[in-house]
Parts: sequence; C-alpha cells; structure tokens
Amino acid sequence: MADERDVELRRAQPWLGTLVDIAAAGPASIDLEAAIAAALEAIARVHRTLSAYDDASELVRVNRTASRAPQRTSPLLREVLACALDVAAHSDGAFDPTVGGTLAAWGFLPGRGKCAPSPTWRDVFIDGDEVHFARPLALDFDGIAKGYAVDRAIAVLVAAGATRACVNAGGDLRVFGPRAETVVVRTGGAQPARFPLVTMSDAAVATSGYAGQRRCVDRRYATPLVEPRRRLPVMSTRTVSVIAPTCMLADALTKVVALRGPRAAATLRHYGACATMLSPARGAWRVTRVPRMPERLAA
Repeated sequence: MADERDVELRRAQPWLGTLVDIAAAGPASIDLEAAIAAALEAIARVHRTLSAYDDASELVRVNRTASRAPQRTSPLLREVLACALDVAAHSDGAFDPTVGGTLAAWGFLPGRGKCAPSPTWRDVFIDGDEVHFARPLALDFDGIAKGYAVDRAIAVLVAAGATRACVNAGGDLRVFGPRAETVVVRTGGAQPARFPLVTMSDAAVATSGYAGQRRCVDRRYATPLVEPRRRLPVMSTRTVSVIAPTCMLADALTKVVALRGPRAAATLRHYGACATMLSPARGAWRVTRVPRMPERLAA
C-alpha cells in the first residue's frame, strides 16, 4: 500500500507502436501530474529520435549519411547504440542492430537506400560524439528502444520525487519503489495463455514473441527475428521474458534468448539477468528457465 500521505496517479499514451502506461505515487508536495507528463515526454523524445518511420528522425539521418562521413549524434542515440554494440559483442552477434536493411527488404521497415550485403555490428564505430559506418547499413533499434524509453521515464519520475512507479510499454516494464508487482506474461499464437512470471520490485522485465508477426516473403514466412550471421528469418514460436537491471538490457536480451535458447545462459549471467521461455507443446506450454529464475525479486 502507498503511504497515507502519498498521492497516486495513472496516465497512458500511445508511443513506440504500443500503449505506454505509467502509474506513480508520491508525496502531495510534488506535482505528480507534471512528473508523469515529463516522463511521457521523455518517451516521446526516444520515439522521435529513434524512429525508422520518420524522415526527420536522427536515426534516419545517421543511417543515410554515416557511411559517407562521421555524423555528430545526440547522447540519447549514442547511449542506445553503445548498449546495442555491447550486447552484440557479449552475445557473439546474436543481437545485432545492423539488421535494418534486411528487415526493410522483408517489408518490416521502410526501405531508405541500398545497404551493403551482410553488414555486422563490427562495421559501426562510436568516436566521441560521432558515429561512423564502415559501409552502408541501416541500424534498427526496434529491439532495444522501447526498453530504453521505459528506463528514461523511470529516471524522470525518480528525479521528480516519486516514491513508487511502474512504467509498462507493451510488455517492457520497470518497477521502482518498495511495493512489489506481480508480472503476468501473455503468450501469442493460436492458443494464447497467461502465466504469472515473477513478483519484483526495483527491476525490469521485457517480453517478446514473434508467432503473431509473421508475413510471407518470397513464398516463405518471415518474422522480424533475424539470424544475424546468415540474415535468415527465424520462425520462433517462443515467448521470451527477460528480467534484468534495466529495461533496455532486458529488451535487447530477449532477442538473444529467442535465437540461442539455453545457450544464452552465459550472456544472461554477464548482465545479471535471467529468462523464461514459453514454448507450445502438444496443446500446452513448456516452461524453460535460463538460468533458473527466482519466483520473487526484490531490492
């Protein structure tokens, strides 16, 4: 329960292709309405900066020009890119932010120019406030930006004096404060189900599923999950949830687990994370934990 002196407020807006829900509590001495508005604006800023669909976004500009000359970038873009490259390095490329050209060729993203064949994260360089590509490629932050936006919203609420908050962006969720929240996972597929995942406080969780996102490309089904080395679509039916210290990390690591399954254990341990995979099996759901996930997480 919130302190009797606390004020509680909840607001939601559509951003990042989903509905972002923010619930927060704090003392009556702070302007909680203004704090939540500022948190939503922080999410909107991530959306505007990293959108692959907006010609005016910084991401589109960098993708268009960074192979020709180093491009000065915002701290926001560099922070997300630095995390993406770090996860790529520690997952042996299972997470690779340079799959944007492949996703555009499959129709999942807008096509904005020709990319070199099979670029990798090793073709991307950060030097101070500049970013440079070794060859033409397209960064895609769909697998990490939503988690980062959740983290930024939590940071704004904490700075404003909130004592408790929960930010949920379509399954990417972070909890702050003394009260634990029970996270329930909703699976996709023909027989969706709900599973209580974990009860947590001061932690983040992200969930990804691809069964409902497939489309036909060159007479075969494709999903937005790409096997980076061969640039082939992966028809995963898993619903993957990752708990990590930040939502940005949890978001990126869901792709590593979706691709590597139990072999992702070492990468998860490196980041202090754990995962649950839900897989359809003979009309039921098989649960796999990598490594073993506790039933309750608390600070």
